[in-house]
Parts: sequence; structure tokens; C-alpha cells
Amino acid sequence: MKFLVISRNKYAVPPDMALGIFDGMIAWTKQVQASGKLESLWVFAGVQAGGGVANVNSIEELDAMMSECPLTPFSDTEVIPLVEPLESFERTRKAILAMTPGGRGR
Repeated sequence: MKFLVISRNKYAVPPDMALGIFDGMIAWTKQVQASGKLESLWVFAGVQAGGGVANVNSIEELDAMMSECPLTPFSDTEVIPLVEPLESFERTRKAILAMTPGGRGR
């Protein structure tokens, strides 16, 4: 299952914790990318935010992965499930046909 994950800083990282948090972020990023659970990761230019595409077996696995992210307590995180576009388009097409009078789906 693929999910778009977008995190935006909600609270400032306390200065006395910043170095430890960012050392933790470097280690966490390397770990999740090496595991293949995070296909891509980026930060947004000029703002304290970033995102990535997670590829995990379940939403629970994503939750566990994100709970280990050092910036999670300081962030608002949005998770959007992703589907393959051609499969989605075909499902939508079939649904439209089924609802159309005289459609081939009825």
C-alpha cells in the first residue's frame, strides 16, 4: 500500500533539543529508506515541512514507522492513500457505465 505523507512543523523544536532531534532524523531517514518503506522523501524549500511516499503493508505499519520519526511530536502529519491511476480510471469508467441509462454496465 502506498501513502503520500506530508508533515508540517506545528511546534518549534526547543533549541536545546534541536541537534539531537536532527541527528535522530538523519538516522531515521537512512533506516526507513534502506528498508524500502519510504520510496521517496523530500523537504519543502523555505518552510519547515516535507513529505514522501511510503510503501508499507498496512496503515498500522505506517503508523508504527511514523511514531518512530523524531519530528512527529512537533508536526501535523497528513496521510493520503494512493492508488495506481489506470486502475482507478478503469474502476471509475465501469461505475459511470453502470449508472448511465443504456450503459453497458446494466
